[in-house]
Amino acid sequence: MMIGNPRRWAALLALVFAGVSFAADKKPATIKILLPEPGKISLKVEGKDLESNDKVKDGQRVLVTPELEPGKTYTYKIEATIEPNNYTKIVRTREITFKAGDEVTLDIRKKDDAIKDNVVIRWVPTPKVVVEDMAKLAEIGKDDKVMDPGCGDAVMIITAVKEFKAKAGLGIDLDPKKVEESKEAVKTAKLDDKITIKEGNALQLTEKDFEGVTVVMLYMGDELNIRLRPTLWKYLKPGSRVVSHRFIMGDWKPTKTITVTREGDYGVEDFELHVWKITGKEAAGEYEKKK
Repeated sequence: MMIGNPRRWAALLALVFAGVSFAADKKPATIKILLPEPGKISLKVEGKDLESNDKVKDGQRVLVTPELEPGKTYTYKIEATIEPNNYTKIVRTREITFKAGDEVTLDIRKKDDAIKDNVVIRWVPTPKVVVEDMAKLAEIGKDDKVMDPGCGDAVMIITAVKEFKAKAGLGIDLDPKKVEESKEAVKTAKLDDKITIKEGNALQLTEKDFEGVTVVMLYMGDELNIRLRPTLWKYLKPGSRVVSHRFIMGDWKPTKTITVTREGDYGVEDFELHVWKITGKEAAGEYEKKK
């Protein structure tokens, strides 16, 4: 038996049942993440790690969110760490927007120049004798300023300045420990007045970094080389050279490629070296358009 105004009770019951209905309308969203292949991949969603290897099927990871309030818009930040080989890590970040009950797809298989990847290369030294071969191939001499955007222990810059008489050198490295190691090596070689070492990201170089640079020496990996390429085209002047141990630049054909046989970490090895000469006619973005 109801006590009080029947209309008031009816209104209260209507609100209660409306609340139950509203709660029942909560639904999860389904996010299908398309992953690059091959390679090891780990994922973070809103900063939290996800298991990946055991839940990836046919190059996809399906993520089901918790139940969400209907009508509300949600945005997730998804970060993928892609390891195509044992020396490269590509960190790719994307955002996706959805509502309760949505089924959405996020494709992280390709890079997006509007949202730059961060590429980290595990440092591996180039034997000094091979560095000398690189310097010869690039025809480094007294009028050159040489840059190594992943300098590691600074052997390339020191060799270019000390033995090939380059007038100046600039070494850049992402790892603060390597920066300190390089500075110490430069100091030991008594080249402080000619070589500058600084901490920085090879993919965030500016026009100022390239001021006066005529030769760039690389041992960075194909993935980083292709991302660095537009910057080289933009800031290096005609006649400048880019020399790389092993790794290439996508469809930008080297001016010359040689193979040298030298003593390496695993005995006598063949080392492939490439050199490109800037003509001033290179068009940034050409490779991506062809893709």
